Amino acid sequence: MQKMMASLSIGSEVHLMIFAMFLTIWPTHVLGAKVEEQPAPKLPITCVLVENASILIKSFEEPPYGRANVGHQIGAGARTVLSIRAWEDLSNSDRSQLWKATLELAPIKAAMPLGKVEHVPVLRSYFTYGGLFWLTDGGYVWGENTIHQVGLIRTKTGLEAVINGSIAATAILREVPTRTTVAWHCKVIRRKVNELDLWEGKPGTTFESFHPAKTLRPVDHL
Repeated sequence: MQKMMASLSIGSEVHLMIFAMFLTIWPTHVLGAKVEEQPAPKLPITCVLVENASILIKSFEEPPYGRANVGHQIGAGARTVLSIRAWEDLSNSDRSQLWKATLELAPIKAAMPLGKVEHVPVLRSYFTYGGLFWLTDGGYVWGENTIHQVGLIRTKTGLEAVINGSIAATAILREVPTRTTVAWHCKVIRRKVNELDLWEGKPGTTFESFHPAKTLRPVDHL
């Protein structure tokens, strides 16, 4: 009888442990299922490296684009900023898509071995993805400090940048968590702060901040 009671006791403890594990894991699984996957750009990525610079943070209330350009404006400073941009014109005005990632980097080594990836920590990062003609309605995703490092490769002609992994962000209009899985590899273009245009990171937020220069048809500005 004692053996039976002991067996029942042990069995109850095992069931309680399993139930406790279920309670711990199940909410995580449910929360994970709510994360929406966003598309990554299929066209080449533009990477602009700006030395003696810093990310400028403007107000979230900057009309009419809300947070869409927050973290993507670059001014003079003591660090190095990597401006990553991608644009897809899908031939239909209201389907044009943009991606902006702006990274403030830790100091880059003056001497880097040729062809070897140097992992550089990212001190601050901002990410925006959305449809150009839906930005004013909040139809975009925005994320802060979810890119933690970038790979830089010294080549015979300059630098290349590599970023692989998932970028977490929030769909602003619906307040839903999202994820964009990227595999970015681009040649690095060097610019001075005063050489940047609005798309690349010049301070200010206008319609031109969200697409490369000379990419829109005249009707798109109406």
